[in-house]
Amino acid sequence: MALSLLAFPRAPVRSMPRKVTFSPARYRRKIWELENFDVSRDGRLLAYAANKGEQYAVYVKDLKTGRERALAKSSEAMLNPEFSPDGTRIAMQADFEGDENADVYVVPTKGGAVRRITDHPKDDASPRWSPDGRRIAFISNRWEDKENVFVVDAEGGEPRQLTFSEDIVVEIAWRPDGRAIAFQTGTGNLDGIHVVDLDGHVETLVSSPDAEAELVDEFGGGWGHAHPWSPDGRELVFSSNVHDHGDVGVLEIATRRVRWIVEGPRDKAMPVWSPDGSRIAFLEHRDGNVVLKTADPRGRGLRVVSPAKGLASHPRWHPDGKGLLYQHSTSVQPTRLLLQRGGARKVLVDCARVKLPRDEFAEGRFVAYTSFDGRKIPAMLFLPKTSRSRGAALVEPHGGPEWQVMNEWDTNTQFMVAQGFAMLFPNYRGSTGWGRAYRHRSNRDLGGADMKDIIAGGRWLLKKGICEPGRLGILGVSYGGYSVAHCMIQAPDLWAVGASIVGYFDWFTACKDERGSLRHYDRWKMGDVDLEIDHFRRYSPRFSMDKIRAPLLFTGGAHDPRCPVGEARQMFADMKSAGKTVEYLEFPDEGHRPRKMTNKIKEIETVLAWLGRFLPDPTS
Repeated sequence: MALSLLAFPRAPVRSMPRKVTFSPARYRRKIWELENFDVSRDGRLLAYAANKGEQYAVYVKDLKTGRERALAKSSEAMLNPEFSPDGTRIAMQADFEGDENADVYVVPTKGGAVRRITDHPKDDASPRWSPDGRRIAFISNRWEDKENVFVVDAEGGEPRQLTFSEDIVVEIAWRPDGRAIAFQTGTGNLDGIHVVDLDGHVETLVSSPDAEAELVDEFGGGWGHAHPWSPDGRELVFSSNVHDHGDVGVLEIATRRVRWIVEGPRDKAMPVWSPDGSRIAFLEHRDGNVVLKTADPRGRGLRVVSPAKGLASHPRWHPDGKGLLYQHSTSVQPTRLLLQRGGARKVLVDCARVKLPRDEFAEGRFVAYTSFDGRKIPAMLFLPKTSRSRGAALVEPHGGPEWQVMNEWDTNTQFMVAQGFAMLFPNYRGSTGWGRAYRHRSNRDLGGADMKDIIAGGRWLLKKGICEPGRLGILGVSYGGYSVAHCMIQAPDLWAVGASIVGYFDWFTACKDERGSLRHYDRWKMGDVDLEIDHFRRYSPRFSMDKIRAPLLFTGGAHDPRCPVGEARQMFADMKSAGKTVEYLEFPDEGHRPRKMTNKIKEIETVLAWLGRFLPDPTS
């Protein structure tokens, strides 16, 4: 693990108040958000999902003329577009107000009526066209609340279930001949790769009793669709941490032999095969940055494609095999969708729609600090310019927990920096990006040593003089929201304020009410909640909330299937009854975080106001 040996000045506080230009009301709608994209097989059209100021919709852009138009808009989020092989139709998914029980839709590429292909109360997601365009495969939990592979006729009808896996299917990819589908099972826990034919016969291709093998990214970001097959269907590319750090391997289907084409001490993920079979692209993690690289199928001729700094994601070969599309951002550069051919880089979509006040931004620095047991914890640090600092800092543990914070654009982070807050994002034990051993170091201890890592980050900020005692806050989302409660319980005197965004606080109720894939993950990661009562009670913040001293804000989404809204409601009610200083914000029309821009603005404005109330700007 590389360390940054940086010297930090004592926390400066500006003597004169300065106007903050970069505010949610003024800029939030002017910075688009990108989701997945696809390219038509002739390379002419780009389809992508984006929130351009209201809600996620699907857009089609002519890459030759540059003209684009909205293809499908709704009050609900339209996501995951994919062209049919002949380019005449696009499949996509949409759910109801963030409940993650999506259905599959098809719309003509030239525009027209949107046709609903599936209609079921459970989740039908990730639509993938068969190579002949006659069928659509998708992932659904309609069987016993467990994600599996289904296929439906492209014109509609009753779907057919192909797999009955007790594990969780997280990605699918048709074999080029259309006679079978590769799929990945697991949620970061002994992930494996399998193949199922259209008669439902399943074979395991890659698995290990003590490692993960994956088609999609190991970093935890959900960065695009898998394209693992060689053009002739004889080989399949994947990543695995069987050597601790994720390496890229190629499986020969007939013999089941694996050759490792890219190995080394950095985690690699999301390998995608070029249409002409000559190159394989993949992502490589470098201490908070993720770069896009390519190699030939034997691992020779290694090339770096993306910039060295920032986050490259969603790799996708151009259909002619001579270029790569990918998304890229840095902590000070909003996301762009790029097309790269050799050394030439073309911007296809730029999320920054106006000139931004970059003098109010802070560039993230990769740092590392020492935790309670001597372990080095990697982190990203943001320091506002001296003229803007309010002498206060925030620690923000990420969600997941198997995820990481990298050198990427996050609008809300820069809103907070513009308000004068320094920010530290710890990649505590259990995070991705630093090998399998580090990723699984928090197994059966979610809320234990990983919380001590986060608390150590707060104390490091004080030791470095980045903020003074009494000027430190904590906020987090999802597992980060759970972490906020734990940290405020375990170190009550450290924090001046907290904000728990869509968190959970009681393992017993959370496991009862969350969707099946998360129950599966929690059982593997933590144990059996029905049998290990004392174990799960010890890790449930709700039963120790009396130790929390600092003011705490909760938020929730009424349709959240991941951290059910009852968690935040109950914790808020318990703390309010106990006389604690608490507030609660709920979105009745959202799930796990807002998707609608109006709600996004309301959330960040509420959080900023809450933090500013207890960590005020001394010059205001």
